[in-house]
Amino acid sequence: MANDLNKVLLIGRMTRDPEFKSVNGSSVVNFSIANNRVYVTNGEKKEETHYFDCVAWGRLADILKQYAGKGKQVAIEGRLQQQSWETPEGKKASKIRVYVETAQLLGGQGQGGGSGDRSDSSNSYDSGISSGYDDYPAGDDDIPF
Repeated sequence: MANDLNKVLLIGRMTRDPEFKSVNGSSVVNFSIANNRVYVTNGEKKEETHYFDCVAWGRLADILKQYAGKGKQVAIEGRLQQQSWETPEGKKASKIRVYVETAQLLGGQGQGGGSGDRSDSSNSYDSGISSGYDDYPAGDDDIPF
């Protein structure tokens, strides 16, 4: 069986303050980020924006709740997960979310929201969530090319 990889890295701005809640004693935050792409086609500069729903758990959720907010630029790394359900009308619906495993707050103070006073906003924080890829060898000698 082949080893598959589900990894995403995004940099964007938070579109709203993180929504915090506690689930079975664990902290969780839901938020979304807007990611802009600028490109040129036929000599014309164009811009498109994509929005991504994100969720973070544990200590990372606590940190994002305290220091991140609407407008804050953030780099996130995680995995995509699709959730499916049936609507009250009986139709099937689905949504893909980014389950954040690490996040890095970008930019200096005064950029974007956040309720905390932080002098070093460029630290990386790990959520403590296992990525599911712990069985992968870590050495360069194991790369097949």
